[in-house]
Amino acid sequence: MPSVTPRHDKKRNKTESFDQLLRRFKKKCERAGIVAEVRAREYYVKPNQKRNEANQKLKRKKYLQKIREEQEKSKGRKNWIY
Repeated sequence: MPSVTPRHDKKRNKTESFDQLLRRFKKKCERAGIVAEVRAREYYVKPNQKRNEANQKLKRKKYLQKIREEQEKSKGRKNWIY
């Protein structure tokens, strides 16, 4: 867990406000990946469901790659009119 201490401005002899401190803490948590991890763990996902989602992503990726390859091939061909 990231720790944050209030900053002290020597010129104005003031400490950082609570709002600024909270804003810095939120940013540090977000950068550390804590927020994303909490959201991911919010609900239990069955192992079978994880595998299924991974397989669906892989299937989609292969399909899109196939389409891109076909488009590249068709761009290389000349459209001859006979």
